[in-house]
Amino acid sequence: MASQTCEQCGASVASDEQFCPNCGSFLDPMAAPAPSSRPSRPSGAVISVSSDGPGPTNSGYEEFSLEDAPPTDDDPASEPPRRTGRAEITCPTCGAVNPGNNRHCQECGARLSQGPLPTAPRPAVQATAGVRAALAISGLLLAVIFIALFVNIFSGGETNAETSTTTTSTTVPDIAEAAPIDVLSVSCDPQGIGSLICNNLISGTTGQGNEYQVVWEDVANDGILITFTFREPIAISEIQWTNIDDPVRFKQNYRAKGITIVAQDSLTEVPATIEDQQGTQIVRYTALNTTTLQIKIVSAYESEIVQENRYGELAIDEIVIVGRPVTPTTTETTAPASDG
Repeated sequence: MASQTCEQCGASVASDEQFCPNCGSFLDPMAAPAPSSRPSRPSGAVISVSSDGPGPTNSGYEEFSLEDAPPTDDDPASEPPRRTGRAEITCPTCGAVNPGNNRHCQECGARLSQGPLPTAPRPAVQATAGVRAALAISGLLLAVIFIALFVNIFSGGETNAETSTTTTSTTVPDIAEAAPIDVLSVSCDPQGIGSLICNNLISGTTGQGNEYQVVWEDVANDGILITFTFREPIAISEIQWTNIDDPVRFKQNYRAKGITIVAQDSLTEVPATIEDQQGTQIVRYTALNTTTLQIKIVSAYESEIVQENRYGELAIDEIVIVGRPVTPTTTETTAPASDG
């Protein structure tokens, strides 16, 4: 196969290659081949060598001839040998397969391999004028602090520090003992008969014949509703229910039996039963924070004939609500203020 010479590095390159495998230069197939520095010899050239000196015919040299003519460019034997010994390399640019000794792709001229790039040295850190000024100021402040501490230690700390205090107000519930609650008002439906009205339930005068009475036979289907209103929010712990204490009058009248209780801070009615007995009894009921309390009488014990008399009224002597106010009170706490 014919060969050509690289104009850049002088390497012998096969004629069908477009790039020099040694330096990667482009080989122009239209360019004329570079002239050879050696004189061409004609086919079948004759070299005459003689030891007898010049002769008449051949200038005194003995004729010497080669058996075969030198190989031409078209002779396959004249093809430059391929460099072998290393694995073939695939071009990362065009994908062509190149001999292992090639440094550049013989198809596109791209570099086949490249060593590690040198690492740039790390620039030296230089302090700017602003940094130097900040360092100088910091050093000066540190020196002033040490001098102040030194003077303070040896002066005995004669400076008196002022002590400041902070007053904090804390709101806490006033926990009082349970006691009868002062009721602001009471209303009943129905209101009562004559002077035996609803206000008698909170008059505080038991056993004096001034009860609350209503004709039970007229309201048995609807019941009796009693509503207590308080001056301030209270926590209820119990209800003291007082029936007529006189045994004769107690039996001659209807007596409350089944009741329901509901406070303002509760959405559920609580049922309870009044015992059929004279005087005062305790009904357990709890409310945490309420200003109203409603009691509804839904059933009653039958009146009885005593000393040939029997009445159709239901009688209640008094109702007392026991609990304590829940209005919070404010207490002041004084504490030293922090130095910061």
